[in-house]
Amino acid sequence: MSRRGQASLSLQASETAVLHVASRIYAAFIQNGSVVEGQEVAMMQRAIEQAYHMAKMVDHVVMSDDEMS
Repeated sequence: MSRRGQASLSLQASETAVLHVASRIYAAFIQNGSVVEGQEVAMMQRAIEQAYHMAKMVDHVVMSDDEMS
């Protein structure tokens, strides 16, 4: 448990990668003024969805080392 009484969070490598991209997208939304008060969660969801779709596109287009053998 964390200090605030919530369960700890453990992400897989692919989830961590999507989180990193989503956080950059969300930061860009904030920077360009797209995140208005009360819509933060919706914009986070949008950033996560966009990051997920980007990851799926990369997975479809790029062959990893493991997939080559």
